[in-house]
Amino acid sequence: MRLSDVIKSGNFARIIEIFPPGLPAPGMIKADRKIDLGVRFERLAQSIGQLEALADAFSLPELRDGTRIHLNSVAVAVELKRKTNNSLIPTITLRDSNRQNLLGTVVSAIFSGLENIQIVRGDPYSSRDEPKNVYDYSKIASFVTIVRDLESHLSNVEKTCILAPINLRKINEQDYVKLTRQREIAGVDVFVTESSFEESSVYLDRVVVAREKGIQIPIIHNIFPLKDYEDAITCVQKFGWKISEEELHGLKTHGSKFGLETARKRYSDLVDRKEIAQGACISTRGNIEVVRQIVSS
Repeated sequence: MRLSDVIKSGNFARIIEIFPPGLPAPGMIKADRKIDLGVRFERLAQSIGQLEALADAFSLPELRDGTRIHLNSVAVAVELKRKTNNSLIPTITLRDSNRQNLLGTVVSAIFSGLENIQIVRGDPYSSRDEPKNVYDYSKIASFVTIVRDLESHLSNVEKTCILAPINLRKINEQDYVKLTRQREIAGVDVFVTESSFEESSVYLDRVVVAREKGIQIPIIHNIFPLKDYEDAITCVQKFGWKISEEELHGLKTHGSKFGLETARKRYSDLVDRKEIAQGACISTRGNIEVVRQIVSS
């Protein structure tokens, strides 16, 4: 099911973010260790089955981790769709592949019947020990334009729903609004926000500003439940996220319970403002029960 169709029908779209299986990089696997990817896929498929009543689609996020081998997102999505008959959203990252590989990956996704794809630029690697940054296409809008042109030449193909990121913290910056509008004009159907760690009223005010500045397509909002204070600090250091001192204090004092309650309230606030928020994308953080508790509030 295309996410854009879910939203057009007036429903609040729900995406659950799951983490695909991977492998340690060469040289980091112990000589006597055996890894059964089949078992990992089965576990992932079982998790999807347990959550499918709560989701319109499952997304496979982009992971910037040079210490692991990441399986092709489209291939993983195709296999999980085959196993579960659910909608999967692979993430295609401009940072990681050259022009030919990117285009081949998109055509493979379309040919395989994936209704949704997410296209991201991907934060660059910064260490010489990490993989090379490619960026044959440096702008999401440029790549989406080519994808739409390719799609128009394929017979018996329905329009793919393309998702792309939006950073609402930058919505008052003129250059960023221009870049975001370029993505929309190029053919992006749905924007997905960065993870939010602030009061919902402040956050949703930014959505209003985005609409005033001419951004028209649906916006789905990321909810990333923090486990505890140490988890939050790790995320700040790794991703550069801004988490308020009040939230950090709550996590330090009350731990995972506070993190879950905060995520649950953010989800509830979004559902209550469906005229502004068209959906939510909730990360499992490797624990499907967390998602169940968030959406069942």
